[in-house]
Amino acid sequence: MVRAIALGGALLLVTGGAVRAAEPEDGFDRAYAAYAQGSWDAAAEGFRGVLRQGVADARVEYNLAGAEYKRGRLGEAVLHYERALRLEPADPDTRGNLALVRSKLRDVLPGDAGDEGPLRWLRATQDRLGVTAQAIVALVAVWAAAILVVLGGSRSGGFTPGRSWLLTGAVLLAVVSGLSWRSTDSRLYGTARAVVLAPTVEALAGPGLENAAVFTLHEGATVEVRAERDGWMQVVLPTGASGWVGDRAAERI
Repeated sequence: MVRAIALGGALLLVTGGAVRAAEPEDGFDRAYAAYAQGSWDAAAEGFRGVLRQGVADARVEYNLAGAEYKRGRLGEAVLHYERALRLEPADPDTRGNLALVRSKLRDVLPGDAGDEGPLRWLRATQDRLGVTAQAIVALVAVWAAAILVVLGGSRSGGFTPGRSWLLTGAVLLAVVSGLSWRSTDSRLYGTARAVVLAPTVEALAGPGLENAAVFTLHEGATVEVRAERDGWMQVVLPTGASGWVGDRAAERI
């Protein structure tokens, strides 16, 4: 599925203090036309060209992921759907397509299938609200609680039952929204992750070819990045197992 974009203000390239929109818009239009004609290679290169101009837009990442999927490059598809989600976490089409691509991968890692039940609803709600909105709610609740404490300690009535209930509600809202904000921020942006792009790669016990293989990863697997050293990347699986892969075999989200 490809998405057209009204680029009037969506894709802006800022260079040396000047704002230019024509080049990214033209590049996107050409890539979109190539996609519509089934020219997947040209479409993918076109969308990459837009990104190379400094554009950061979830819809461009989404369309590039779709073109890569059509080319059979599942690792690149996962990578760019993940990047699209970082820019627009609540988008259901991106989540659905990412789940579809992951269903075709050789490595099925814990968490790849997505959350179920109440946890899925909670995370979807957090994504719709966004990190900034949750932080603002927490800040407003803290200030409201502070004002109520000041009013309660003054001579203008003290802690009446109404003020006490309001204070309790403000404190609870501050705690819940604050925890939700931290959780969402950590989940979306706090953990460095990478996607395996090589068809098959051996994760080694250390950063060097002389080390023994610990486990094998295949294209599209998403892993946590623990450290990087001299062209090597230490990756960690959801199970806790860790190993080192060449940084050309995987790319950070």
